[in-house]
Amino acid sequence: MAEGDVRRIRNIGVIAHIDAGKTTLTERILYFTGKIHRMGEVHDGTAEMDWMDQERERGITITAAATTVEWNGHSINIIDTPGHVDFTAEVERSLRVLDGAIVLFSGVEGVESQSEAVWRQADRYRVPRLAFVNKLDRVGSDFSRAVQDMVDKLGATVLPLVFPWRDGEGRLLGMVDLIRWTTLRWDPEDFGRRVEAAPVPAEVGAEAAEWRERLLENLSEVSDTVAERYLAGEDIPVESLCAAVRTATLDRLWVPVLGGAALGNVGIQPVLDAVVEFLPSPEEVPPVHGFAPDGTREARRASADEPFAALVFKGASDPYAERLLYTRVYSGRAEEGEVVLNVATGRNVRLVRVFRLHANRRERLGGVGAGEIVGMIASGPVSTGETLADPNHPVLLERIAFPDPVVFFAVEARSEREERALRDALNRISQEDPTFQVRDDEATGQVLVGGMGELQLEVQLRRVQEEFGVPHRVGKPIVAYRETLRRPVDIAEEWEQVLAGRGQYAKILVRFEPLPRGVGFQFRSTVPAEALAPELVEATRRGIEGGLGASPIGGFPLTDLRAVLHGGRSHPVDSSDVAFEACGTQALRRALEEGKGLLLEPVAEGDIITPTEYLGEVVSDLGRRRGEVQSIQTRGVVDVIRCAIPLGETFGYATQLRSLTQGRAVHTLRVTRYDEVPEGIAREVLRSRGYDG
Repeated sequence: MAEGDVRRIRNIGVIAHIDAGKTTLTERILYFTGKIHRMGEVHDGTAEMDWMDQERERGITITAAATTVEWNGHSINIIDTPGHVDFTAEVERSLRVLDGAIVLFSGVEGVESQSEAVWRQADRYRVPRLAFVNKLDRVGSDFSRAVQDMVDKLGATVLPLVFPWRDGEGRLLGMVDLIRWTTLRWDPEDFGRRVEAAPVPAEVGAEAAEWRERLLENLSEVSDTVAERYLAGEDIPVESLCAAVRTATLDRLWVPVLGGAALGNVGIQPVLDAVVEFLPSPEEVPPVHGFAPDGTREARRASADEPFAALVFKGASDPYAERLLYTRVYSGRAEEGEVVLNVATGRNVRLVRVFRLHANRRERLGGVGAGEIVGMIASGPVSTGETLADPNHPVLLERIAFPDPVVFFAVEARSEREERALRDALNRISQEDPTFQVRDDEATGQVLVGGMGELQLEVQLRRVQEEFGVPHRVGKPIVAYRETLRRPVDIAEEWEQVLAGRGQYAKILVRFEPLPRGVGFQFRSTVPAEALAPELVEATRRGIEGGLGASPIGGFPLTDLRAVLHGGRSHPVDSSDVAFEACGTQALRRALEEGKGLLLEPVAEGDIITPTEYLGEVVSDLGRRRGEVQSIQTRGVVDVIRCAIPLGETFGYATQLRSLTQGRAVHTLRVTRYDEVPEGIAREVLRSRGYDG
């Protein structure tokens, strides 16, 4: 690839439900592009992209790993993301900086709950994507059903480009290429490197012809050239069909669907061809937008002629430096040793090193240009989500939003002298993982670490022991409850104090109202400016918002309520921002005491896949855990239970599920909403916090 040719760069991610085969597919891509010379396997703990000890031990991807491969004169930057719901932040920040994605689906299980979650994340970032139906060599796999699942569950408009070629006993022989109308067969003796193309055999011809006909009909909708030849019954050049697929993909009208068996080395090269042919270069995605120092909105194109602008989407501990910064360069160029501006902090930093990344290894670069994804080491502090830019042309790019933690563990050092080391290790990890939070519990005085689930916290706390060498003790999981108002309440609050010899006075009239679940906090003022100065109204808002962190009842964060300021009085001499801020906080406190707080708990939704003979036991156990069965779908010899269950009832559930099903059932649950806690359980939770009202 010619250096600086942005048109020949592809930035893609591999995303999917856990165990759909993301890392296996990525390993095959590395092998077929010559990046590695021996394929690693997830189940053997030898996968190149799963380089952490815990990833190899557990057989799952924990951190998003980046690499770059060359294919047909193009440079493809690939991020292999985790599939487990606890590590959703890794998917979130990867999708923020990618231009395209390969979404994997199992040909056996079809669209699973976490498949839906990552698909919606890609929708939110408007990422064009390809779909790959994997495991088509497995018993019970069904390409047609998986494709229909994408339509039914994801609302996707699909464009299948292949069809499985099977023998009379259902064994996978290869794939029919519906665009070129040939069959492709991968030589197992050569680990799938050699691909043989042959005419479409009669035993698959009739069914494959129907799929090709639908493909041509669909492409006629996006291309006049294809439509004219199709309606005239003429042969359509492959180039015209590929151009139509590319247009449909870039405009996110259709999702091309490929298929194969990554573990059996079937169908990998067509995926690479499709990435190059159908997914966009950095030039072909909309310009990134940010804000100049004067607040005006600015766009930056993927061009070397634009000023330098880059987003740090991940920071990781580095054995040779303080932090390695995973960085997407959106515009311009920067050389190693150059000084750039950290726009978020307003401080200049020097780019000490620039690397091309390959899992946990790296290749030194002299500089970096628009469209690249690289690793950097900077001379000063830079955090996840911060922008690096040309000091003479600063622009602040939008930060990445991450969900709040839903579960906490109490952590304590084994001795007093190890407390500082423990805090330092926890803070280092929280800088890398934005969903891993460290805070002090005011009610108990304990150090709490919070995250998206038990597995994430177990993984990160093991790093404290193994990577940072700090022994510690860990308590039982704690649910991240929230509180809200039970009913509307009107509060007239007056605040009168003497501070530093000066009187402080504020009076406000506020109506507090509960809101529907998931809305958050809203503030509104109906007080005219002549009655209460705008800066005092703003101070009241700050005071109320500042009190949302911990309610006076259980000490949990407050949510889903509205504060309407409809009256107030100030003193010409003794009123100040400080007085109205304190008055706002006190009004919120009284509202919770008078309006009665309502405890909310996180509820997880997802799938349990169990052999049919254990369905009764699994459903009964769900009932005992206050679970709600939303649907049951039979797929061959297994049943897929779509369910919702309070998060507090899921602790230790993996062990119980294995016990009930002799280790044969699997589950994926993620927190999707907060619901009211039953009164008896709420009383127990509050009593454990020292509240006996």
